[in-house]
Amino acid sequence: MKTHIYSAAKIVAALTVSLAATSSGWALGFRNPDQGARATGQGEAFVAQADDASAIYYNPAGLTQGTGTESTSGAYFDFAGTKFHGPGGTLANTATSFLPHFYCATDFGKAGSPWRVGLGLNVPFGNSTDWGGTGPFRYLVTKSSLAVYNIAPSVAYRVNDHLSLGVDLNVYHGETELERKIAIPIPGVPDAHFHFRGDGNAVGATVGALYKFNDQHAIGAVYRSPFTINFAGQAVSRDAVALPGTGPSAVESSINFPQSVAVGYAYRPTKKLKLEVDVEWTNWESLHVVRLSSKNANFDYKTNPLQATLPFNWQDSFFYEFGAQYELNANWTARAGYIFSENTVPDSTFSPTLPDGDRHVFSAGLGWAIKRLQLDVVYQYSFTADRTVTGSPLGMNGKWTSDGHALMFTSTVHF
Repeated sequence: MKTHIYSAAKIVAALTVSLAATSSGWALGFRNPDQGARATGQGEAFVAQADDASAIYYNPAGLTQGTGTESTSGAYFDFAGTKFHGPGGTLANTATSFLPHFYCATDFGKAGSPWRVGLGLNVPFGNSTDWGGTGPFRYLVTKSSLAVYNIAPSVAYRVNDHLSLGVDLNVYHGETELERKIAIPIPGVPDAHFHFRGDGNAVGATVGALYKFNDQHAIGAVYRSPFTINFAGQAVSRDAVALPGTGPSAVESSINFPQSVAVGYAYRPTKKLKLEVDVEWTNWESLHVVRLSSKNANFDYKTNPLQATLPFNWQDSFFYEFGAQYELNANWTARAGYIFSENTVPDSTFSPTLPDGDRHVFSAGLGWAIKRLQLDVVYQYSFTADRTVTGSPLGMNGKWTSDGHALMFTSTVHF
């Protein structure tokens, strides 16, 4: 009986951790702000520019600046660089994330129409961790992932020569997965392998506004609503002995995803140069506690509250974005940007799936355009303030460091 309770408790603890499985980057919670190469090249300072189809994400009001039909697609490749330096040596998160994006906007050939509609597909939340199968975190997580896919039909309206408004309907589909080890307290019996997978859906909205004072000055604002995904799936443990209560079990758990607000100001001192500064607030305080529900009493928070309840108690955070765009000639455009992102996770709920900290992000990009085709590429480098953890009961005592690299490619076709 003790063996049964011990194993079930370890499974539940790991399952709650899996639902926090996040990006290999730090300081943004599990948000992915990189949703278009032109914006990412400018440190995401794009709310007051938003002049291509990726405006569907950055500020849907900006869609009114386009004409005809435009299709944009690409991907963001993130190479993890998180390391744990502990008493037993150094352990690295080796996960690589691939985040695609697609946007299409059109006025249906009605030149001069104040209306414009679009459709966006992206992954605004998630990524992954991979700590290997033999490290000190193996009983919490070996591999984990969280991905939230967004389908966003969009409409924008130009009120007058200065003001435009836009709105998205966000249809979300989330998936989460965890692999980990389970210690079996029986002499000579190897660790069990635990696997969980779940998914769920939700609906939200994005609202944006863009105001152009003149050709030199513009301001923009965008609001993204909160939403909740109820992840439903199955957990299973594969081991050398058949322990009661560890077989396939239906499990559900809800995660609250935060609302956010971003405002930006763009200034064009010359026709070729644009400078922008944005500030974005994310309401992470809405993520308090994750609870598990299951007909299997070992996995249900009502009958096993200590193991089936995980406190997050995250804190609201800001990130500050600065970017520049310069048109070198009729075909080539250079971009550069910087982001400072505040820590989201307090010491009390620090986890190997999100070793958060204050983060600095630098980016540089280059765009090439000819006739109806435009290609953009971005390189991004980030580093995070070192963080030292002491007194952890989960084997996380040590120094945490992070620097990462990312590449983004986007192609755009005008019809």
